[in-house]
Amino acid sequence: MKKVSILLVFLLGFVVFPMTVFAASSPSVSYQTNIQSQGWQSWKTNGQTSGTTGKAKRLEAIKIKITNEKYKGNIEYKTSIQKQGWEKSFRKNGTLSGTSGKGQRLEAIQIKLTGEIAKYYDVYYRVNAQQFGWMGWAKNGQSSGTSGFGFQLEAIQVKLVKKGGKAPGTTNDAFRDGLKKYVDKQGKGLIKGSKQKIYHIPGSQYYKKTTSPIRMFKTEVEAYKAGYRPAK
Repeated sequence: MKKVSILLVFLLGFVVFPMTVFAASSPSVSYQTNIQSQGWQSWKTNGQTSGTTGKAKRLEAIKIKITNEKYKGNIEYKTSIQKQGWEKSFRKNGTLSGTSGKGQRLEAIQIKLTGEIAKYYDVYYRVNAQQFGWMGWAKNGQSSGTSGFGFQLEAIQVKLVKKGGKAPGTTNDAFRDGLKKYVDKQGKGLIKGSKQKIYHIPGSQYYKKTTSPIRMFKTEVEAYKAGYRPAK
């Protein structure tokens, strides 16, 4: 009986051990943000939220790295910074992107994979931006966040997905350029401002239902400066 038990333990160990090793070797993404008045938060992984929501605290810097690497390659990222715009070059593998000790907000981010890992995985990411809240998922170097508004990023989620796999959620409105013009052939603005002081851009959920706008605008920044807030 003892011999049978020992044999079963041996066989189970033989089956489970390779599976454990395989799981451990699967790559994952870790990221850490520097938050207004709080400093560096602890590392988050695989879609967890880094930053804060509902506290109006800006992200000032970020570090991102790949752990449990199964494939060679890098994770690279750059941010759009208050007063500076986009960084000139990508940072990679845990180095700092953004600023520290300057009180400058992050406004947008781009993240991509390079090397062998890029053949097997896509990197998805989304941000929580001032006024907009959680935006859609961007991937593989696309811009995420806003431009032209002066809005701060407040939180971020990053996730690796097997190449060609389904996005973690909606990819709509991952990035909003506040200076993009929405005009007709005559150059008249197409953004609708409602009585509720909310503006709606063409193609958005309630654009067609907003049948009696009280003002029209050419850009989102124009609408925002006039006291209207974006529809969510």
